[in-house]
Amino acid sequence: MNVTADILLMLAAFSLKAQFIAKAVIYGRAGLALFPEDQRFREVLAYALFLAGELEDAAAVAGEARRDTRNFAYVRARLAMLSGHSGAEGQSAIRAYLGKMDS
Repeated sequence: MNVTADILLMLAAFSLKAQFIAKAVIYGRAGLALFPEDQRFREVLAYALFLAGELEDAAAVAGEARRDTRNFAYVRARLAMLSGHSGAEGQSAIRAYLGKMDS
């Protein structure tokens, strides 16, 4: 992959680890704008937006995923729990996440 993309992703990941959520959102948005084909930026951005409390934006970013990963399944499950989807939609999101843990 591109060295610039790797460095930008590393900065976003370290920002999340250090709980600099606003920085992680900025790095995630920049990475997604520069490298829209790189799924990793979409994962980091969705999680950073979730932590920042921007739940609608996090759901939109997670909804644009080209392939379903464990990280997206986690964000979708957390969003379903927070939004009070106790019905079929919430259960489906949680099952999808738990199913991804096995793979």
